[in-house]
Amino acid sequence: MSPNNPTAKIAEKKGQHSWLDEKLPDLRTLAREMRIQTVEELPAAVSHEAAVELAAINLGLSSARTLSITVDTPMGGIQIQRNCLNHIVEKRQDARERYVKVALDTLTGPFEVWEVAYTNETCRLAFIGVYETKRQMLVVVTLSTGNMLWNFMQCDAKALNKHRHGKLLYKRYDFLPNKEKGHCHQWPCNRA
Repeated sequence: MSPNNPTAKIAEKKGQHSWLDEKLPDLRTLAREMRIQTVEELPAAVSHEAAVELAAINLGLSSARTLSITVDTPMGGIQIQRNCLNHIVEKRQDARERYVKVALDTLTGPFEVWEVAYTNETCRLAFIGVYETKRQMLVVVTLSTGNMLWNFMQCDAKALNKHRHGKLLYKRYDFLPNKEKGHCHQWPCNRA
């Protein structure tokens, strides 16, 4: 498909600055103390409509009349709109509503936030959440219509590393980038 074709798939631009360029830690081997404890996973909903409602309630949209709320994050307020939840939970085989509490936790306390360029010349924010479980969290916030929750998905650490590119806007940790694996003498320490 041509990038000029309006039906072309919108994707992350290739060749953006990445976590490797920044010499940031690899999520596959990230130390346990840098991870967040496991956040409750909800049971899968029985239908698309039930999934939307389960996600809405757990994101803070407490009644059917509550159409949107704003959540405070390190990047400022992020709007969560009820009408965007259909998109998030539409792939029923993924049952993404199960991870809504993890997504909210990632928004409010991300490991990193990256501004990612897309092929349609827009940018989105990628909130990276790392946990003491096999599954990690990616939350995507669109900037083209205000800062608004667009999507979230669970994935393993290797897949999440692939979303750590663009412009690093936030990280909740300090890291000594020159430490080589297995060389503890490079870390500051008190020597007797």
